[in-house]
Amino acid sequence: MQFSALFCLVGRDNGQRFAVISGLIFFVLLLAAVILGSTAALYVVGILLLPILGLTSYRRLRDSGKTPRLIALTLAPFILVLLTLVHIDSVMLLLTFMVFAALAIGYIAILPSISKASYRQGYSGPIKIVDRAAAKGSRVRVEPTLTASESHQEAATTTFSNSETDFEAGFANGSATDSPAQEASLSSSFIKIQRWLMANQKMAFSGVAALLVCMLLLSVWSLIPNDDASAAEQATTEIETLVKAPAVERKMTTLPDGFSLVLEDDVLIVRWLGETGSPTTLWSLATAKGDRTCAALKFNNGTEYRPVEVSLLADTGTEARFSPLDTEAIIVDMARRGNVSLCGYNFSLKGSQAAIGKVAAFATYL
Repeated sequence: MQFSALFCLVGRDNGQRFAVISGLIFFVLLLAAVILGSTAALYVVGILLLPILGLTSYRRLRDSGKTPRLIALTLAPFILVLLTLVHIDSVMLLLTFMVFAALAIGYIAILPSISKASYRQGYSGPIKIVDRAAAKGSRVRVEPTLTASESHQEAATTTFSNSETDFEAGFANGSATDSPAQEASLSSSFIKIQRWLMANQKMAFSGVAALLVCMLLLSVWSLIPNDDASAAEQATTEIETLVKAPAVERKMTTLPDGFSLVLEDDVLIVRWLGETGSPTTLWSLATAKGDRTCAALKFNNGTEYRPVEVSLLADTGTEARFSPLDTEAIIVDMARRGNVSLCGYNFSLKGSQAAIGKVAAFATYL
C-alpha cells in the first residue's frame, strides 16, 4: 500500500481498501492506549490518525456516489472511542463505541461502487501505485552463454540457478499463481455479503439499532454508582480510618468501692463490672432512649450530671461517658462527696480522694 495514496483527495477507494485502512486506524489507536495508558498523549495519536480516516471515508463515499456528510459515521465513533480511552474508565462503554464504529465502517464498505475505473490495491486515482513485487518479478534475466565444451558441465548448475531465481521471484510476488484465485474468492464473498445486506436493509438496520440501544443502556447503567458498592466502600474507608487512627491513651484510677474513673484526653468515663449480655447501648443522650436509671449521675448532695452515653461492653464492663465540659466538676465531686449512684448502682466514695490524688492526670483537676 503506497503511503501517499492515503492522503489523496480526488481518488476513490473500494470497500475492501476502506475497511482495511479504517480497521488498522482503530487498531493503532487501541495499541497506543495499551502502550501509553489513559493519558493526554493519546490525543496526539488521534490527531495523526483522524485525517487518514476522514480521507479514506471521503474517497469511499465518492466511489459509492454518497454525500460526504456520511463521513460523520466514522469520525464520530473514532472521537468517542478516543475520549473514552482518555477520560472514562468503562470497558462496556468502550465496547459499545467500538461496535458502533465497526457497524459504520461495514455499512460504508458494502455500499456499491458507481465507478467503472480500474483499481490498483483497491485505489483508483491520480497517484500511481507501483506493485513492487511485480516490478521485481518483471526484471529481465540475462541467460548465460556457454560454449559447446562447457555446456554439458554447466547445464545442471545453470538449471538449478534459474530454478532458484524463479522460486525467489515467485515468493516475492506472493505466490502469483495463487493470489488471483484468492483475491477472486475474497471479492466473491464480499459481493455476496454486500448483496444480501442491500437486499435486507430494514432487517439489518433494525438488528443494528436494537444491539446499539441495548449496549448503550448497559453502558449507562455501568456508570451509575451502586448504592451497595458505595456503602461497602464507605464502610471499608471508615474501618481503615479507625485502624490507622492512633489509639487514645487511657488513664485509670480504681476507687475503693470497686468502680473506676478513666480519662481519654479530656473525656471522663465511669466504669464498673458485673453486667452480662450482648454489647449494647444502655442510654444515649442524643436520642434520650434507653434505661432511665442511667440518665443521670447523682451525688448525695443532689448534684447531677447527664452522661452522653452508657454502654455495656463485651468484657462485661459498663462505661458511662460524660461531656468534657463536666470532667473537672465530676472529678471534684468524686473526691469530696460521700456516695454516688448511676444505673441503679450506689457507690461509696469513702477514700476516693486519696485514690484520685495518686494519679497525676486526675490530681490536676483537684
